[in-house]
Amino acid sequence: MSTVKDIESVVKQPQKLLTVKENDTAALAAKKMSDNHVGCLLVFDLNDKFVGVLTERDMIAKVITASSSPDSLLVKDIMTLNVISCDLDTPVAKVEKLMAEHKIRHVPIIKNGLPIGMISSRDVIAYRLQSNQAMKAAAEQLAMLPTGLKSLELDDVIALAISEVPKNFNAERAALCLAANGTTSAKIHQKDCPLSEQKLLSRLSLKQLSRNTEIISGPLSNEICTDCNACNGYPFRLIIPLTISEHNANDDKKTAQILGFLCMCRHNPAETADEELQLYKASIIKEVLSANLTNAKLYQSYRKARRDSETDPLTGVGARRVIEKVLNAEHARSIRYGRAFSVAIVDVDNFKQINDNTGHGAGDIVLQQLAKIMQKNVRKTDVITRYGGDEFVLLMPETKLDDAVEMLERLRTETETISIPKIRSVTISCGVAEWDGSPADTAELILKRADTALYRAKRAGRNQVMTSLQTKNET
Repeated sequence: MSTVKDIESVVKQPQKLLTVKENDTAALAAKKMSDNHVGCLLVFDLNDKFVGVLTERDMIAKVITASSSPDSLLVKDIMTLNVISCDLDTPVAKVEKLMAEHKIRHVPIIKNGLPIGMISSRDVIAYRLQSNQAMKAAAEQLAMLPTGLKSLELDDVIALAISEVPKNFNAERAALCLAANGTTSAKIHQKDCPLSEQKLLSRLSLKQLSRNTEIISGPLSNEICTDCNACNGYPFRLIIPLTISEHNANDDKKTAQILGFLCMCRHNPAETADEELQLYKASIIKEVLSANLTNAKLYQSYRKARRDSETDPLTGVGARRVIEKVLNAEHARSIRYGRAFSVAIVDVDNFKQINDNTGHGAGDIVLQQLAKIMQKNVRKTDVITRYGGDEFVLLMPETKLDDAVEMLERLRTETETISIPKIRSVTISCGVAEWDGSPADTAELILKRADTALYRAKRAGRNQVMTSLQTKNET
């Protein structure tokens, strides 16, 4: 039986343990995590006694919901005190079970009462990949799945979950159930599943969803699959539980929970011989699918919030209050999932002269036509708002700086085609910045960098796109 000691032979532990003191600030801990590319730190008190662990999840959850800044939060206020640990002789399977049961990704290694290392879920996966070629092949197969899940449209993610995910398990049938926590109703999405929604839910009720967090794998049972068995299902079924977060309409600082499951059956019998491999693949799918469904649900909420929010009556895009809300929400989402995003400020060149020479009516037409060009060029997930006067702010989720510049150049070029009587030409200047990947790079700082880049674009002659990186290099 493989143990933690075996993992150490594959995954090199750092020569020096990464630690913080309980009286250190969350900001200092976040920097140490970022600098060392780790997601967990060991916490010691002032007497160098091991007292707990601090994970990135602990920190992000506290920083997002707290009214105070990371510089004023102390490690002792957000760390985990009741630490789940192991020793060098702990079986790997037991470590995996501890991680699953307690929903943790890091387990300290204790020897003679003192921590000597840290095992993460990545370490366990790395060991499994090294020791089991079948699992390695499975991981390579599943690695392609997140690429298809990049869509932020909920319908696209659901369609992929019931059509593409089963192919990774050689299953012919699939059913995806999603139900808001605390409700008695659910939404069912099926692919070739012969059961009615009512029968499917009666066999795996919402009460069971609230209790079951483990993957169910194995022969059909009378308790769960009587109806499925009657529909000529193969004697094997795989049920992957899902936990999805969505925006809480009643409280911006909290998220609601959706419980769900993905059920697959009629597998190729040869694929079900190695149940450990099936469970390994299912554990990956559980994390990937839950995260991407969460992303899609959050974006669905953002779009609804935009529709329900005030819109600029002149241009039909969002009002200033919209960008202030969604920019903070996108910043929080990106911290949680490590996603890139960019922010641009677009300004009409010489707009005062347009108003002075041709009247405010012509100026209004310029703004309306520019807004239409922007709406035509952006994606559904992008957010356009009129920030004030002739200035627009554009939020581009899942967008790196180079891609943002490419889109803004198209926008700038098309703006030059605007033709209005008595106005010789219409051009725009754009400043764009990308989130640097750290919680400390706040929404306000990103917007400020974009504004500085816009100012430089104006000074450089207008009718151009300037990035915050160019601005930084110039200074």
